[in-house]
Amino acid sequence: MKRLIILILLIVVCYNGFAQYKVFLLHGYANPKSIMRKIDKDLRKGGFNTENYAYSSIYRDLDTIGKNLYLDIIKQNLDSVSFVTHSMGGLVVRAMLKYSGTDDDFPFIYRIVMISPPNQGADIADFLKSYAILRPLLGPNVEKMETDSASYTNQLPIPCNIEIGIIIGKRGKKKGYNLLIEGDNDGLIKPENTLLGNEKDTISLELDHLSLIFRKKSRTKVIKFMKTGHFR
Repeated sequence: MKRLIILILLIVVCYNGFAQYKVFLLHGYANPKSIMRKIDKDLRKGGFNTENYAYSSIYRDLDTIGKNLYLDIIKQNLDSVSFVTHSMGGLVVRAMLKYSGTDDDFPFIYRIVMISPPNQGADIADFLKSYAILRPLLGPNVEKMETDSASYTNQLPIPCNIEIGIIIGKRGKKKGYNLLIEGDNDGLIKPENTLLGNEKDTISLELDHLSLIFRKKSRTKVIKFMKTGHFR
């Protein structure tokens, strides 16, 4: 009931032009923010105020990135925020919650769309951990995304009282896009490892990890959830 009252007040204030609401887009590991440009353009066409957020995914650790996102948001005097994330971008939001979760003045977090997030770790990170020679090149975050239950990723806060939608990539066959990962996968992550357990809605698309942010059928699902809280 309390959440419903907050949402009603938020809608009323928005329509009267007072509330400041913004959707932040966060790219994934080793990608530039330009990779989210098509989704950003679609959101703007849908009437959303957006910010395509850039961060150094290779050289800065997730804790630092999450804290910087938190600090950058509170500077903007927003009333409410939503997020659209791809891959590791979902973990950045969860790392941000370590700081925003204790700040009563942080903007109300309305909705989050996570596109192929490694919420329970990325299977490709498990594969790469055996190549110690690569670690200096890969930076601090790959090993944080291992699927082990004690990994950094699996210790991050889980968003609560937020409408969360997860878009899952898969091949739809016994073998996924990456034959080095057992079972179906989007090339980097198994479908089951994208889940949080409290998501409001999920949708699976037969697309690989990067195609999920470029193909129109997945981008329309992002807009649908941001407007309605559902993919269908």
